[in-house]
Amino acid sequence: MASGSPDSNAQPAGEHEMEDMGDKKPTVPLEEDIMQLARLGEISAIQKLFDSGKFDATYKDEQGITPLHWAAINNHYALCHFLIQSGANINAKGGDAIATPVLWAAKRCHYYIVNLLLEHGADPLLTDDQGFNLLHSATLDGNVYQLVLLLHQDIPVDIPDAQAHTALMWAAYKGYPSCVDLFLRWGANVYATDDQGFTALHWALVKGSQGSIQKLLEYGADRFAKNNDGKTPAVTAEEMNTVRQWHAALSQAGYNRDGTPKEFPIPGVKDTRWFISRFIFFWPFLIIFVALYLISNYPVYVGVPLALGIAWGMQWAAQKLLGWAPANMRNIQHTPFLAGIFAGTLFWVGLRWVTTVLPWTIRTNFFLNVLFAAFYGFTGYFYFFTMSSDPGFVPKSSSRSASKAVIDELMELKTFDENHFCVNCMVRKPLRSKHCKRCERCVAKTDHHCPWVNNCVANNNHRHFVFYILCLELGVLTWIRLVLAYLGDDNLESPKDIECNILSDDLCKVLLKDSFTIVLTIWAAFQLTWVTMLLCVQLLQVARNLTTYESMRGHLHSGTTADALNSFVTTGDTSQDVAGGNAPTTGFGSGQDIGEASTAHRHQPHSIWDQWKRLLGIDSFVQTALHGSQADQRRRQGGNPWSRGVVTNCKDFWCDGSPLFKGKESGYARLAGNRVDYTRLYEVPKMRYARGNETSGQYEAVSAQDEQV
Repeated sequence: MASGSPDSNAQPAGEHEMEDMGDKKPTVPLEEDIMQLARLGEISAIQKLFDSGKFDATYKDEQGITPLHWAAINNHYALCHFLIQSGANINAKGGDAIATPVLWAAKRCHYYIVNLLLEHGADPLLTDDQGFNLLHSATLDGNVYQLVLLLHQDIPVDIPDAQAHTALMWAAYKGYPSCVDLFLRWGANVYATDDQGFTALHWALVKGSQGSIQKLLEYGADRFAKNNDGKTPAVTAEEMNTVRQWHAALSQAGYNRDGTPKEFPIPGVKDTRWFISRFIFFWPFLIIFVALYLISNYPVYVGVPLALGIAWGMQWAAQKLLGWAPANMRNIQHTPFLAGIFAGTLFWVGLRWVTTVLPWTIRTNFFLNVLFAAFYGFTGYFYFFTMSSDPGFVPKSSSRSASKAVIDELMELKTFDENHFCVNCMVRKPLRSKHCKRCERCVAKTDHHCPWVNNCVANNNHRHFVFYILCLELGVLTWIRLVLAYLGDDNLESPKDIECNILSDDLCKVLLKDSFTIVLTIWAAFQLTWVTMLLCVQLLQVARNLTTYESMRGHLHSGTTADALNSFVTTGDTSQDVAGGNAPTTGFGSGQDIGEASTAHRHQPHSIWDQWKRLLGIDSFVQTALHGSQADQRRRQGGNPWSRGVVTNCKDFWCDGSPLFKGKESGYARLAGNRVDYTRLYEVPKMRYARGNETSGQYEAVSAQDEQV
């Protein structure tokens, strides 16, 4: 196996030359050493050498290295442009690797330089001494954005190197799942083989990257393909000690350990996603009823452990069913389970109110019942509206040519990065947007992905979401008051023979009046923990015109962005990434950096108290409530343009002109009273304080004429 492996230790183009020049003592003055000047990016000094006639742009040393090579590898964009205009040979090969300047630039992920050289005629198909062309060379470093740029230059995605390795094979071997996914979405041949008969799946098993293996399986890689020696992927996994990753990827992709497809245990189900989504949503209805029934009908020391055990077992059964679910639904938090918990609670409270509480209290507490009915109805309406509505998805690119036009524009603006371009949707990312991994779309003015509504909360449904938690807060408080009135009714009979082992007789007497309703009320009241904190955070952020994503990324955990959205209440996931979800996290974003950063985050130790703080959302609440003003001050110093003062911010949010009980026009909202389309907002609107309005905090738009002044 090793003899046919891609050489992962191959020295990149230009590295030997960089080391040699660093150790070499200058033999001529610096102002006459064109290679050193090219390394430093000294355009004026090189211009003087050209004017003197001592050198020209076509100069090369004994190894064939030109000044353009050094300018490219050191990311001197202006110097590269100057040398090209001066007649430099853009496809000159030099150095130990016999590589062109564009190959040197690609090894350092200087994709603005790469784009410049390609625009002026650099041949991306020229190879170095190892047979690597530009696409192969870029793949070795795992920079997704550089690969997106190259693929839009119409480089064949399946072009092989000297040993017939494709870029997909290299990405699989290096263990870059994001690059594997990009090539597969681009149409790379998952069945292609190299000179030894290895497929990309074989190479992924050599590295043992479960993400890469799973992606290949999802795109139909042959699970039983044999190489020239007759070795299947299963045999390769055994030889490379990656059997665990192989079996895990098979399970996640919907296969048994022997590679055969899993058969759904319930006959007659054709659409497993539809069935599992509905089942997981309604399953908590039964879990809640069983748990409440056991607690209310058995002694506390029997009922509580029994309810917890059975609830855990029912959840375990639901988790087992997810073994047949699509790959993006294998985690219980990525299903409607949490939404089902709330919907189940809402259902049982409503049913208990209609059948039990209402008949006993309709005469004595008529208006309280009307108030509860209003809050209950509004909560249900805003809940299901938030769940089912389009949160504000950014339109996807209509074609590859449209994506290329966007890339060209961003390259010209020098903003082709994770903040401005989504490699999953292949679109320019509007300001305040984020790619949601669960929705698999970019969402305009995203606040967060809420597991309690199983949908993103963003521009289109954010106001409905706040109304939902506001009505829920008031509804729970009204329900508690109504239940107290119900239990205090003297006409409500209580058991005569009372025997309590733990509680006092008086308290036991009240509890046994209607134990199911009391336990249900306690469960409903428990929801106030996360609802109250979430409501406070949301109202504070509305007043400051910030989203949860922006607020948490800005100051939580003192800049440790990998922990920024750890609140289970608002995101439902303690490993949520705030860097963009689809982008490199360090430097130029090699796939290796992403993997290492993710691994480092997973292994950070946390105390039990830290885990519960994230689980209950205390981190989000405390940080936003106590440090919100400091965060605002930092944002103002950094030029954050969104806040227009508390009054204007609240007016923009609550009175944006869209109907309250209907869907709003997708993407549109108010900013300082002006209509803004957040699905196409790429530049911050220039605003200023209107004269005489400093005290009220009102802003007015700056006209083009005023801007020039």
